[in-house]
Amino acid sequence: MEKDITNWQNLWKEEKSTPLDVSKLIIHLNKIEKKGKLERIILLVAVPVTIIVLALLLPILSNIYYLITIVIVSFGMMMILIQSYKSKYRLISNDAELNNHKYIKNLIHKLKQRMLTTSRYMWFYTFLLVLGINIGYIDVLQKFYVSITVRIFIHIIFTVLMICVMYYSIENRKKENNKRILPLIDFLENLN
Repeated sequence: MEKDITNWQNLWKEEKSTPLDVSKLIIHLNKIEKKGKLERIILLVAVPVTIIVLALLLPILSNIYYLITIVIVSFGMMMILIQSYKSKYRLISNDAELNNHKYIKNLIHKLKQRMLTTSRYMWFYTFLLVLGINIGYIDVLQKFYVSITVRIFIHIIFTVLMICVMYYSIENRKKENNKRILPLIDFLENLN
């Protein structure tokens, strides 16, 4: 009899702790989405501002290199903006929403899309950014009348520097995703 009481107590304790975990899950999921919303707002402002600033600073009609630079950099920024919207989900208001199998599956997909933005699409953006800026520097460096060796050296240094900065940034973001998003995906998959 005493063993049965202990089992019931343990079962009751387990049942009691589950809603606490779900409420923490909701809080973490909502924090991630709020951060994503802020990032989307920043991107919505940054993309047109960057394009306008580049168009004003670079004489795009006088030089094909500048036009190509603006197109490539703009394409990269738009790609990140679109990917950011693909990972968008609505804030969770109560734990009843987490009882819906289809909703959980969609939420897992959205969280994986968010991680994919960092692990894959940020590298595409880095490549396009470096390519675009290097193309823009072709004309700038020609106007300084430096040798082809010096120009190549400047392009290499700039490329390596940009890749190192982006690598550090992407790796930090991936660590943050692995720490915050991956456990949530695992928890949601176990709920599913």
